[in-house]
Amino acid sequence: MGIRSLINKLKDASGSRSGDRLLAPPALTGGVRFPYGPFGFKAQLAKEVSFVVEATTDLKTWQTLASGEASSEGFEYLDSEASKFSYRFYRLRADGRSPANILGFASVSLPPGFSMIANPLKGPNNTIGTLFKDWPEGTTLSKFDTRFFKLSENAVKEKKWTNPLETLMPTEGAIFYNPTSDYKSHTFVGEVVQGEVSVPIPAGFSVRSSPMPQGGSLQELGFPIANGDVIHLFDRDRQRYILHPYENNGWKSGAPIVSVGESFWVAKTQPGNWSRKLLLI
Repeated sequence: MGIRSLINKLKDASGSRSGDRLLAPPALTGGVRFPYGPFGFKAQLAKEVSFVVEATTDLKTWQTLASGEASSEGFEYLDSEASKFSYRFYRLRADGRSPANILGFASVSLPPGFSMIANPLKGPNNTIGTLFKDWPEGTTLSKFDTRFFKLSENAVKEKKWTNPLETLMPTEGAIFYNPTSDYKSHTFVGEVVQGEVSVPIPAGFSVRSSPMPQGGSLQELGFPIANGDVIHLFDRDRQRYILHPYENNGWKSGAPIVSVGESFWVAKTQPGNWSRKLLLI
């Protein structure tokens, strides 16, 4: 084999390897929300592959943030506008292919006292010890066990959570206690759950949150409501519950509105399933 033929063969092999890397769309990883506001993430792209970075807040309308050709395989992006949003989600199109995942952040404001919170994103590690680092002595998190009809309690004692391996997954909820006298911002980082998600809502009391990181009225979010059901939203500023009964095929005082990162109590007469579907396109 001549030198020129060998060089051409190596070029062909190199091009084939680049194509192979694109068979699987690049996933966004390494998401981090910096203290001063920006949000950054990474991806592995084949060199000179065209890309488009898109963002959304409602998982419906997407905005192009950046586009071009990858100058190296180590792709990094920093959204300096992220400080303007309490939650934002991102996807990456490479070589015109569908995205591999949706990565993002959701920040919640935790006032002094109690809050009903939810983790709307699937992170690399959804344990309490990882999600809620560096909280002060006296911080607590309680989840409701529908089998034993009681609240658990996880607390920070001697700078450690008493049950650091307890998890808080999307669709779950918890009662969080901030022992300080300050409002504190807490940020969840992770992926949006894809496909169809179905959340069982048992008869009786339970704590639930939206299957997708979307805010709005429970009617808009497709919650399975029935006559006799009551939703208990917690007013974190007034530190009290607001009841929303559903009677005579309607909400007595309007459909309750929930925020991204918020959970609530459900008092349900009959069991049901809360289903939502999201597909990458």
